[in-house]
Amino acid sequence: MEANPTPTGSATASLTTAPRWIVSARYDSCFFLGSCVFTFLFYGLYLLAPRFGWFLRGDQILITYFVFTAFFDHPHIFQTFARTYGDPVEFQRRRTLHTWGIAGFFAIGIVVAVLRLEAQLIVFAALYGTWHIIRQHSGFLKMYKALNRDREPLDNFLDFGTFYTGTFACFFNDYTDVREPIRIYGELQVVFPNLPPEPAEFLWAAFLTFLVGLGFRQVWRVATGQGVNTPKLLLMAAALGTHYFVFHATATPFLVAEALETAYHDVQYQGWIMHYQRRRLSIRHAVLKWGGMALVYGVLVGAIETLGLLRPGWSWLFVPFTMLVIWHYYVDGKIWKVSQDPELKALLGPAPRGEAGMTATPAG
Repeated sequence: MEANPTPTGSATASLTTAPRWIVSARYDSCFFLGSCVFTFLFYGLYLLAPRFGWFLRGDQILITYFVFTAFFDHPHIFQTFARTYGDPVEFQRRRTLHTWGIAGFFAIGIVVAVLRLEAQLIVFAALYGTWHIIRQHSGFLKMYKALNRDREPLDNFLDFGTFYTGTFACFFNDYTDVREPIRIYGELQVVFPNLPPEPAEFLWAAFLTFLVGLGFRQVWRVATGQGVNTPKLLLMAAALGTHYFVFHATATPFLVAEALETAYHDVQYQGWIMHYQRRRLSIRHAVLKWGGMALVYGVLVGAIETLGLLRPGWSWLFVPFTMLVIWHYYVDGKIWKVSQDPELKALLGPAPRGEAGMTATPAG
């Protein structure tokens, strides 16, 4: 989800009033902010998994990856259909993309399978997924700034400078000085270009500089009675904290690192799509119905992908589902452009204080 709201109202504002939330303080804290705990819970699962000798032979990589892909990642991929195919307005707006477009992605997958490039495809999807996750967090950052009229040029510079240098410093650190092939699982591996250390070092120095500036800026705002944008700061702490944990503080196998990085994003997206389903879809119990179908799909795909890991030469089983993941990354960058969609903006976009908008508590 790459929300891109258009700010409304004056260019300056006081943040001394109660903070505004996308849905509500409780809902946002659960799905958009606090769900970062799943990154650490999955790390705990990875450490404890060898004790589950009865499940997947006690293989901690397989156990962690199956739980992640079956109950978190692929259910969130399936939920994209609620917007692309469950919403007739959106489907008609981009009919070609949602028909021939998705067919084209699967056609590319067939070529990948024929050329036996499954490992390269999986790593490419992971790299693209990192950018997708960064963009989703950036979308929420923009929403919290717009909702709380946090638009001072200096704050924008410090906020986005801190966010992007921090996330990319973590990412480049993980792919710097890679001297051995990336081992996905077993014999499934791929050689990755060895990135030079200079970009990571520069980004890390820039991040620390921005972070210090951001901290002093918050102190100055409090001291001068302007207040701080609490939801924004919590979102930045959650996003940057999980990135640092995955790419700096821990060293885990490829599939486990993918689970640690993506679990927060998955729950964040589920919270967003449920909010959308309550507002937009007219079918009764839309959230439960879509959630149930997503869970069934996730368990099925998780079982198939785990089978592909267990059986040598069966990695081609990953291809159609990985192409669907890549399609999700691509199409998600188009279907949630709030500033470019007046209907979606009216439904979910930020509104001036005192008017209906994203701060309304979801019904149902």
